[in-house]
Amino acid sequence: MRGIARFVDRHMMPDKVQVTRAGGEDILDPTTGELVAAAPLIVYEGRAGLYPEQEKIRAKGQDGAWAEEVRAGYRLLLPLEAAELEDHDEVLVKEARDTQAVGRTYEVTALGEVSSLPVLRTVWLEQHDRSAS
Repeated sequence: MRGIARFVDRHMMPDKVQVTRAGGEDILDPTTGELVAAAPLIVYEGRAGLYPEQEKIRAKGQDGAWAEEVRAGYRLLLPLEAAELEDHDEVLVKEARDTQAVGRTYEVTALGEVSSLPVLRTVWLEQHDRSAS
């Protein structure tokens, strides 16, 4: 199992990401006396692999006809030691083999998958910000 984990770590997680979570309740700014949003909490920063995953959705339209839609999604692979991510956490790509991915942000849309044979963590994402910096 360790050999598989090392292989995955070395070959399937070439990118670097930063995952943040909303900072919780607003805090009082003593200078202005106004409530401001708390700073986001960095939940994970390190190796990851970002992979596209298309999902076909079949839904009944207003006219009663069935329509198929393809929705783009992403799968994020993380090492086992990464903190558990939650819905709405934000993932920022800091470094990537595909330079067009750097600076893009994604939102976690489902809790991470678990397994009886854990080798890595898998989390599902939706693209949040298409503009690369």
